[in-house]
Amino acid sequence: MLRVKDCMNKDPKVITPDVSLREAVELMLAERVEGLAVVDEGGCLLGLITLGYLLRGFMPANLSHCPERMLEELEAVNIQAFFGPTSGLFLVADFFKEDVEPLSPEDSLMHVAAEMHRQELFMLPVVEENELAGMISRRDVMQAFFEKSSFFPSEKSSEE
Repeated sequence: MLRVKDCMNKDPKVITPDVSLREAVELMLAERVEGLAVVDEGGCLLGLITLGYLLRGFMPANLSHCPERMLEELEAVNIQAFFGPTSGLFLVADFFKEDVEPLSPEDSLMHVAAEMHRQELFMLPVVEENELAGMISRRDVMQAFFEKSSFFPSEKSSEE
């Protein structure tokens, strides 16, 4: 049976709540990660901040009903507010998702898939003995399932 400990990222990127939102986004983009574990100074998990969660924060609830001109104005306002000169006023503490239920390294990958669906997240923290032990993403889960399957694409023959 596939377990979280076999395919999780054991060195996840972390951030503290006192960091600016701009710095958090810069880190996610620079490291090419979709999210960061939010931890306190002692390394205890507080929650997650993800690009998807932030993007939802940019959008009003009735976005699909907004005229295009209003969307363009909203974009300009949001970009300035979140990433302009005053963006240092917004902290990770104001935007991260706190109610994340972490996984155990011993959880099965099917449990992970169910939890990702239930919590509406594409990545989840893994906690062992009250400390962040890693992070697992839907990509990690799919890769593990694929590698465990008996199907592997055949390589092109060298005769071609």
